[in-house]
Amino acid sequence: MMKITLSPLLFVATHASYPQSYTSCGVKYSVSKTPERVITMNQGATELMLALGLADKMAGTAYLDDHIWPQYAAAYGKIPVLSTGYPNETTIMSKNPDFTVASYNSAFREQYDDKGKKKGIFSAATLGPCKGTGSEFTGVKTTCRPQLHAKNIGTYLFADACEDKTLRPTAVTENIVYDEMRALGKIFNVDVEKKITDMKADFDSAAAMVSSSSHGKKLKAVWLDCVGCCKTADGVEKQIFVGAASGAPGLLMKEAGLDNAFAGKTGNWVCVKESELVAAAPDVIVVVDASWDTALSKITWMYNHTDFCKMDALQGARFVQIPFSASTLGPRNGPASLDLAIASLHVRLGTTTEVRESGVKSFKRKEFESHIAGLKCVLDKDKVKYDAVTKAASSAQRMSTYSISFGTFISILVRAIIGSTSM
Repeated sequence: MMKITLSPLLFVATHASYPQSYTSCGVKYSVSKTPERVITMNQGATELMLALGLADKMAGTAYLDDHIWPQYAAAYGKIPVLSTGYPNETTIMSKNPDFTVASYNSAFREQYDDKGKKKGIFSAATLGPCKGTGSEFTGVKTTCRPQLHAKNIGTYLFADACEDKTLRPTAVTENIVYDEMRALGKIFNVDVEKKITDMKADFDSAAAMVSSSSHGKKLKAVWLDCVGCCKTADGVEKQIFVGAASGAPGLLMKEAGLDNAFAGKTGNWVCVKESELVAAAPDVIVVVDASWDTALSKITWMYNHTDFCKMDALQGARFVQIPFSASTLGPRNGPASLDLAIASLHVRLGTTTEVRESGVKSFKRKEFESHIAGLKCVLDKDKVKYDAVTKAASSAQRMSTYSISFGTFISILVRAIIGSTSM
């Protein structure tokens, strides 16, 4: 079997025979050869393509949610960035693409009018009208995937964002992530199993870490995605957008050994009343950071909301920041779950194991205190467990930290051994 070295991973040519037929979110297509001019429409899709070593197949990328994962920054820098958001159809077609990959179905949307404002991407001038099976779905804006296929432009949409919601997984699991990687690996004729092995080790380490550090008791978490995204009528209690049972946020919390306070809510994300957040009494609040809606802006909002001041999580500054890009299906999911476990233990128990480079992190105490100074809610110094204790850490805390670090070391060692034996 021929081996091809592609930085930063080793892939094995699978000698796939073409045409290769596949079905993505219920829409079938067949590629006659390995796609050569791919456009990725979302950051999660971009990072997954880069993880598979396919930068040389990418004609363009779009919609950076936050910051590209550092290990892929060099490869990303060589790919044309078509737009900070979704590119228009003229820009897309100018790249003569033969394949498109997206994390969300909005990446394939037909243009439509929203109160006098034109939204969507594709028009009748290029593809439309986008009608019929594969384009029209109940309760979802019309998309143009079959029409792109008719112009020999393949499409791939991640399973958790299928236009037909009945085709979405009831709950995203790590196996769903692996399935997506394997499907794209088959289309592009690359072996993804080494990358999957690495991700699986991170997922396994994350769950074991919280369990061993909290004596089997899970930390309760709320995933705060957006403030102001849930529309409510005047006089009705305001709502916030949180991670629910079905999507990647639910996956990351579960794999990190956290108890999702809103796991009983159906969907990837869901709107809940502000009073429900208070009643949930989370140990940790996971705050999403995106270029259009930063984690610090949400924290400012919370500390200026008197109804939240009595929450232990606010009094103890128990916040973990996670990049939006880590909450879409992709290669960051495994490392992010491990860093989420590490950071959650840090803010709740004061453990000091270092996070890696997934972008998940906690805040430094002094910087946090400076940010919320003068806001309505204040910290209780006895409830802030981190940064106050450094070299003088108790022996019990040091043993906890060493235990976590040793577990992480063993995980890394195992992955190194597996990698060396599979070469």
